[in-house]
Amino acid sequence: MTTGDNVVPARAELATLLDVPAESLIDRVSLRDELALDSLAQMRVLTWLQSRGVRIAVEAGLPKTVGELLALVDRAPRFSVQIGGGGGMSGLPTRFARTTPPDPLVPVLETPVFRLMPVTPDDVGFLYALAVRPETGFRWRYRGSVPPIERFNAELWNQVLLQFVVRRIENDEPVGQVVAYGDELSLRHTYIGAVFHPAVTGTGLAAQAVALFARHLFHTFPLNKIYLEIPGVNWPQVQSGQNHLFHVEGVLREHDYYAGRLWDKYICALYPEDVTGDGLLCGTGRQHRERQVGHAD
Repeated sequence: MTTGDNVVPARAELATLLDVPAESLIDRVSLRDELALDSLAQMRVLTWLQSRGVRIAVEAGLPKTVGELLALVDRAPRFSVQIGGGGGMSGLPTRFARTTPPDPLVPVLETPVFRLMPVTPDDVGFLYALAVRPETGFRWRYRGSVPPIERFNAELWNQVLLQFVVRRIENDEPVGQVVAYGDELSLRHTYIGAVFHPAVTGTGLAAQAVALFARHLFHTFPLNKIYLEIPGVNWPQVQSGQNHLFHVEGVLREHDYYAGRLWDKYICALYPEDVTGDGLLCGTGRQHRERQVGHAD
């Protein structure tokens, strides 16, 4: 069993973060298979690691078991640096210490691992592959159909407010796409969607990039809320965030057809306070909003 100086308090912190008994977090327990952490739970663990000084540059460096996770904490420097920014940009750890405070007006478009970059013509092939490949196509825009690439290219910016290609900082390799679409700026809301390479999906790294994108949207546009349309086939990837990382505002029963059955569609929302401070990363946004409106469950 892992026995470093940082391990006992770290195990207790991890248990609190995941809301499980500390004695259940023995070293051999798998984070994904036995604890069944979905994308958002993995993101919370990843952000907690980064706040404790653990540097993870690529998904291959992510821990698979409780023991591997605690070993990373034990080997990490005994300090960490988090840089705050204006407009709700303070919850993601920075990759590098800075000698001067950042300008709060400058958009933050990097997580410790990924960078959000404008879409260029050279990106169309990658984005098309994400939209049609078997592992991702059924979860994304065309729901498993395969449009001609000419149609895909022509529709790339239809009803889109803003979109980025997500790239690894380490080697500039594209790994995903984040999109704000169907915007109703006069009504102060938009919709957000994302798709990632299978190697990144479910690691928490992709969810960090989506959280950053949501913060950027609230930072840049006069939005009251951001909607998420989550097909039931995707729900298991994010359901741990229900009621404390995002708000379910409606369910369309048996709305989508796929794989021989009908699936519900979940209409969810993010509010600015959900993604400020630790918000979307650590689940404080909902409690903050309930205090504002004067009620709680």
